[in-house]
Amino acid sequence: MSGFLRTEKRRNAKAWVTVLPSGKTVQVARGAKLLEAIAAAGETIAQRCGGRARCGECHVLVRQGWRGLSKVRQAERDRLTQLCGAESLSRLACQAALGVHNKVVIELINH
Repeated sequence: MSGFLRTEKRRNAKAWVTVLPSGKTVQVARGAKLLEAIAAAGETIAQRCGGRARCGECHVLVRQGWRGLSKVRQAERDRLTQLCGAESLSRLACQAALGVHNKVVIELINH
């Protein structure tokens, strides 16, 4: 397969995200943030900082597919360490982008 076809295939790749507790599953483009997947599932999640990892209101737990998400960057790590209830499965939906794995299950946190 030519390099162009492989690149095009990756660019158009989709990922499946299941949002708990509703159990709704949506298909979104790889590279999309979890925040976009949550909205596509018809769920709402608070966010005051405009996706800059400052408020922590979009805190979610990744129940499956952790390795399929982007790496945790310093700003997100800093905010997560300050959040009550954050754990090893915690991510900020505004920062976590969908990557190589095509199935991710997240749980919304009620603040």
